[in-house]
Amino acid sequence: MTFCPNCGVSLTPGAPGMPGVSPCPRCGRHFSPPRPIYPAYPVHQQNAPIPATNTFAVLGFVMAFLPIPFAWLVLCVMGLVQCGRPGPDGQRQKGRGLAVAGIVLRVVCLVLLVAGIAVAVWYFTDTGYYLPDYWEWDNGFSFA
Repeated sequence: MTFCPNCGVSLTPGAPGMPGVSPCPRCGRHFSPPRPIYPAYPVHQQNAPIPATNTFAVLGFVMAFLPIPFAWLVLCVMGLVQCGRPGPDGQRQKGRGLAVAGIVLRVVCLVLLVAGIAVAVWYFTDTGYYLPDYWEWDNGFSFA
């Protein structure tokens, strides 16, 4: 048995005013049939495992920002190698992009550093600009 939510009159099946067929005989309100409730996702998709991010790739990316020589390269290469192989659960780990970004970031920084040193050497030697006289050792000035 269904009741009208507006006026509360009982609506019996097959009678005029049954929801979805015609309006309520008392108040004239139209009804839509109740909708079935479906689950949001199938059960097999809710329990799908999420691949873990490779620890070496994350550490290599972080080490690319620190002035520790070649630790970033070792960790990033280890992360790349491990991301290419399937893990114990048969899935490949995430983190390949972090490892590549760590290598590229550090190589770009090293290229900029070498270029900056080359420009500084060129500027201080080829342009005729020399260091002030008090830095020269022959004028009797000493740092002690």
